[in-house]
Amino acid sequence: MDQKATPSAAELAQASDHTLTEKTQLLLARLMEGGQEDIDTCQTLDQLTKLLNDDAASTTKTESICDVLDDACVDTLLGYLDMRQAESVRGHAILTTAAYLKAAGDQGSRALQNFFFERVQRGKYDDYIVAFCVAAAVFAIAPVPTTEMFLSEGFLSSLDPLIRRKWKSCKVETACLEMLNAASMHPECREAIRKYCTDWLEEVVDQNPEELSGAILAADPDVQVTPGSIAMRRHSQAVQHLAAVILAKLRVGTLKLPGSPPPTRENLHWR
Repeated sequence: MDQKATPSAAELAQASDHTLTEKTQLLLARLMEGGQEDIDTCQTLDQLTKLLNDDAASTTKTESICDVLDDACVDTLLGYLDMRQAESVRGHAILTTAAYLKAAGDQGSRALQNFFFERVQRGKYDDYIVAFCVAAAVFAIAPVPTTEMFLSEGFLSSLDPLIRRKWKSCKVETACLEMLNAASMHPECREAIRKYCTDWLEEVVDQNPEELSGAILAADPDVQVTPGSIAMRRHSQAVQHLAAVILAKLRVGTLKLPGSPPPTRENLHWR
């Protein structure tokens, strides 16, 4: 879908006389234009969610409004799941995404995976952030396609050098760990995380910020060391805590509960 000017309130009010496809195009144009107040964005997302839910429930439709959502539209929709968006917007966007994936079926799953891999392959911090945020958000609503892309060959092993980069991005690390945290709820993904990520997760948790800060100052006294600064080449406390949560889940998953002790004679009830 080509990007259009933001539809006015009057245009949306007249949409009742339009086809479902035209209504969908108007809403998508508004989302793609951006620049709205958060409350207006949420309302637009809600309207799109309703159209998608109606589309999924319809038994008489001859065509689906999902056909209107090309790669650019899907990119825009999933972009509203970015952690840098307002929390209210993200909450409404996940409902719209769930409605789209349900209505679009296999087409939606492919679009989700294409978005994820394209972003990861770009290798830029902004792209990593939105890709990881999307994966974290959709694990619960679309576990099959999300698990497939999470377990794709080479993906998990690529996180090691990303997290161990000398210059840290707190947002990239947070988005990555939120994705791992969501994935760790799935046994198959949890095993893969244990295999490929345990070493660097432990390094994140065990990091001593005082030693790192001292080493950096010794090497370059002009470096401005401030809490959370990327110049500190360290992981933030929030990142450390999240890594610890994931490690705890991995370790709980390997524990075996002891068997129940045999009942004592006093607890046996003879009939």
